[in-house]
This record gives sequence, structure tokens and C-alpha cells, in this order.
Amino acid sequence: MWWYVAKRLLQTIPVFLGATLIIYALVFLRPGDPINGLIGNKPVSDEVRQAIRDQYHMNDFFLVQWLYFLKDVVTFNPDFVGLDGQPVFEKIRNALPVTATLALMALLMDAIIGIVVGTIAGLRRNGWFDSITLVISLILLSIPIFVVGFVLQFLFGVKFAIFSATVGGDWTVGKLLLPAFVLAIANIATTTRLTRTSVANNMTADHVRTARAKGLPEGAVIRNHVLRNSLVPVVTYIGINLGSLMAGAIITEGIFNVQGIGNLAFQAVNRGDAPVTVAVVAVMVMIYVFMSLIVDLLYAVLDPRIRYV
Repeated sequence: MWWYVAKRLLQTIPVFLGATLIIYALVFLRPGDPINGLIGNKPVSDEVRQAIRDQYHMNDFFLVQWLYFLKDVVTFNPDFVGLDGQPVFEKIRNALPVTATLALMALLMDAIIGIVVGTIAGLRRNGWFDSITLVISLILLSIPIFVVGFVLQFLFGVKFAIFSATVGGDWTVGKLLLPAFVLAIANIATTTRLTRTSVANNMTADHVRTARAKGLPEGAVIRNHVLRNSLVPVVTYIGINLGSLMAGAIITEGIFNVQGIGNLAFQAVNRGDAPVTVAVVAVMVMIYVFMSLIVDLLYAVLDPRIRYV
């Protein structure tokens, strides 16, 4: 087990290097001058412009810029700043908690609603509850998230004023309830359908029929033999979703004015701020990789047949 964990952790090194290199190349190929995105329409002398380019190594080839970035990240350089002169690590430290909280709340909603509804639909396959669930999940998957976000914001945040319409910098868990639900909607639909299919298939499996033939109570059969095996693919999807939820929070954070990682990345991309953009992507990549490792380790808990050596 520990050898497997060590191997997976070592695999994060080439993943980190490859992801940051690709993003740095894309930012480098972005049209326009990043300095214009920083200063706007203000007149700037050629000397000041050249000083900024020298400070951020903009005249160097992107591989050289990437190596400077790696040096600052690996050494946790406190002087590692973005184009606006603000420390990159401080920006991420301020923005990460709200996005992480938002993603965890969305993940919790996804797990609870998706698994419960999907399990009921799978146990009552082809019934009225199953049919309604499939229709609703298909509708939720078909509607773009920004449409759902604006509609729910208007209804529950403006018209009925049940939740806060915007979050702002002074965020609380209560203010994040509506954005978290909007962020989780599409994943809830997918989790519901995945759980429903997995439960329905396991209901007719040989080991379930054997358990019933032994005279086990139906509750014990469902709990120990149906759900445990059905949750393996569901846990995979939900676990990896944490990274994708944090990355996909850009739209949701924009709608509800959440000052998180998504907003930070969006602003950095608009400015052509390579240090901030690549640093944010690196954080997202590492979270995604570590969540993938945790999901793999949970396999052994859900399915005793799985062993890592």
C-alpha cells in the first residue's frame, strides 16, 4: 500500500511540470501585450515599459520564463509577484479557502442528493419515481450552468430573497449555499443517473441472488451487497469531481461575485498575467491528482478484492 502511494506521489512531478509548461506556452502565445492589460489606457514611457518587461522576463523565451516560474514556486519565493505587483502566493492563499469551501459544499450536495435519489430510482427501476428522476436529470444536464445560475439567482436571491444574490469578499457558508447548489446541479444529475444504473445492475447480480437465497433480510442485502458494490464507480466520479468543481467554479463565481480561485484565474487570463495564471492552474492540477489518489485508496475500502502492492 505505502509503496503504491509513494509511486503515485512521484507521478505528480511530471504531471505538474507538464501542466505548467503547457499553460505557460499558451499564455506566451496569447495575442496582445500583457503590459497593456495591466496599465490600460494610461500613457507609459518606453523606459517604464522596458523596465516592466525586464522585471518579469518578458523578453526571454517562454521556456526561460517557465524555469523562472519553477524556481519561484519550488523555493516559495516571497517576492514572486504577478504583473500587478501583488504576491502570487498571498493571492492564492486569500482566494483558495472560499473556492475550496464552495467546491466541498457542492460535492456534499452532489453526494447526498445524487446517491440517495439514484439509489431509490435504482431500487424502483421502471417505476414512476425512476421515470421522473431520469427526465429531471436529463433536463438538468441539458441546461447550461450560466442559465441555471442567473435564473436561480433572480428567483431565490432577488425576487424571493431567500438567499444572498451575491457573495462578495465577506463570504460565509450561508451566502455560498445558492452558488454551491448551482455548481453542483449538473453533477447531481450525473451522479443520480450513475448510481441508478449501478444499483439496478447489482440488484440482479449473482451475489445478490445468493444472499437472498441464504435468507438474509432485504435491508442487509441492499446495504451490504448492493450499495457497497454500486458505490465503487460513483465514488470514482464524485471524488475526482472536487478538482473539476474547483476548476469549473469560474462561471459560478462570476455570476455570484465570489472572490475565489475562479475569479482570480479569469482576471489573470484577461491581463495575460502568466505567473498568476500558471500558479492557479498548478494548484488545480495538484488538487485533482491528490483527489484521484484518495479515490483509488477508497476502492480497497469499498471492495475487499482490490489490493495495492
